[in-house]
Amino acid sequence: MYLLRELSEYIQDLYGNRKLIDKFSKNDFKSRYAGSILGIMWAFIQPTITILVYWFVFDVGLKSAPAGNIPFILFLITGIIVWFFFSESLVNGTNCFREYSYLVKKMTFNIKILPIVKIISSLYTHIFFIAFAVVMILLYKYPLTPYLLQIIYYLFCLIVFLTGLTWITASLQPFFTDILQFINVIMQVLFWGTPILWDVQIFPPQYLWILKLNPLYYIVQGYRESFFAQGWFWQHPVMTAYFWGFTFVLLLVGIAIYSRLRPHFSDVL
Repeated sequence: MYLLRELSEYIQDLYGNRKLIDKFSKNDFKSRYAGSILGIMWAFIQPTITILVYWFVFDVGLKSAPAGNIPFILFLITGIIVWFFFSESLVNGTNCFREYSYLVKKMTFNIKILPIVKIISSLYTHIFFIAFAVVMILLYKYPLTPYLLQIIYYLFCLIVFLTGLTWITASLQPFFTDILQFINVIMQVLFWGTPILWDVQIFPPQYLWILKLNPLYYIVQGYRESFFAQGWFWQHPVMTAYFWGFTFVLLLVGIAIYSRLRPHFSDVL
């Protein structure tokens, strides 16, 4: 009951501090590239270059077969934009308490909102790439359908999942500074274990359930189903129930770890 009450209070804090979160996230996004010649353009240049490299290697070089009837470039974009948002939010969110250590030491500031600030900061770039994916789909003469509205649902899923995850990693980071190195190793495995560059149809069916344990599987597949009108989220009741059950547990674990370690942040930062 204590953790549920903490979760309820956090939701109320988000609403009460919505203007502060909006201001902080915009300032964080701008300051990340302050001092560079191209400024915030780097937030869009780097992912675009990554997309082009993967497209050239797998489509032009290795002649990867299209996933179903979907051109490889569209298959790639609609999956990898999820990864860009996830990886950037996780890395930046993990380091948020150390980065804003001057706020952590202020007892009057509610630092519990800092992970979501980092997530919202990364959201601006993600919205751009969602629009970019829509433009590419139109260029390839795919129609826009009501299924596209599901992007809002799957984006909400990803934000809630990231909130629970970054509570855990951000709370541990002040005490275990190597956690980012550990995360980078895990993310390499996770990237190739998520259907971003490959179609699930090529994977042996008897082992597919292992990949479905990865919550990102649900979101990446959901994005693609939304872009290409392949199905509604309620048509996957088991996966939906698993994702939200996993995410809810993650939130409770995140709250528990944060509440336990919060009093000691000032001692190590």
